[in-house]
Amino acid sequence: MVHQSEQNTMRYFRWGVARLILEPPECPDVVPMFIEGTDQIMPADRGFPKFLPRIGNKVAVTFGDKVDAEKVFGDLRTKWSRLKAKAGLGKRPLGELNKELMHGKEAVELRKECTRRVRAEVIKVRRSRGFSNEDPKEGRVETWRREGPKREGKMKDGTWVEQP
Repeated sequence: MVHQSEQNTMRYFRWGVARLILEPPECPDVVPMFIEGTDQIMPADRGFPKFLPRIGNKVAVTFGDKVDAEKVFGDLRTKWSRLKAKAGLGKRPLGELNKELMHGKEAVELRKECTRRVRAEVIKVRRSRGFSNEDPKEGRVETWRREGPKREGKMKDGTWVEQP
């Protein structure tokens, strides 16, 4: 999802990032990054020709340090493995989930916590670029529900949302 805000705030992180961390037999390397300036290259409110980038603008990509995955995500990965074993999925192919692992309360909470931790690592990188701390509510899906059913376009708070 593309989220453009003048304050460079971030929306909640989607669960795909949590699945990439929780499900593999070995935890992948996690290197947080923060990108700023894409809203100037391809602003959501751009007119014709919409498909062309706006040249002459700068983009900054800042990488953080590699995260100690065992320290940050180890407890969550252990809980996920137990949940998977309890669900009887043992050594099934990566990505194969049953109803309990998709929608069960404990699985959902694990994914939420994992994305919260990933987001916290990205916020450290964001801060290194001189941005102030975000309101912790910005990282919760419930905060963004206030926008209502509208999924794309200019939101009430002045941000732009676009789904590729």
